[in-house]
Amino acid sequence: MFRKYVGSRAIAVLILGISILIPGAGFAVAEESTAMVVASRGTVTAEIAGDIRTLHQGDKIYVKEEIVTGDKSFAVLQFVDGAKVTVRPNSAVLIEDYVYNGTADDAATLSLVSGGLRVITGAMAKSNPENYKVRTPVALMGVRGTEFAVMLCGDQICAESELE
Repeated sequence: MFRKYVGSRAIAVLILGISILIPGAGFAVAEESTAMVVASRGTVTAEIAGDIRTLHQGDKIYVKEEIVTGDKSFAVLQFVDGAKVTVRPNSAVLIEDYVYNGTADDAATLSLVSGGLRVITGAMAKSNPENYKVRTPVALMGVRGTEFAVMLCGDQICAESELE
């Protein structure tokens, strides 16, 4: 009996040791992505806690990341519920919250920090519109439609034609 215990314990220690030495072999479960970049042009980055990564088509987006586009750049993000968000040039959008399981607990909050975005809502906004929100420095909007655009001009929301 003692030999079996020592053998099992030794194997467990060996596996743990290997997982520490090999990057990515740990036991931690990675956070699930909430969206994917389906199209982009120019300079597009994701920023979180001081870390910045360049985004390209096929890259995953996570909650708490701020998506930033440069001059003459854009990104189209497709979320897990089918929503599509286009981040316009010279814009920043923070994914504050995005949980979709097809239940009443589904919730999304996007924060437009600067610039503009266009949204085609997905399943969540159709089934739980009260839980789908877009924040700006000047307003908090609940979503009541299937497609909308929000643009910031200085400290106010402006028409899309004012950006061109």
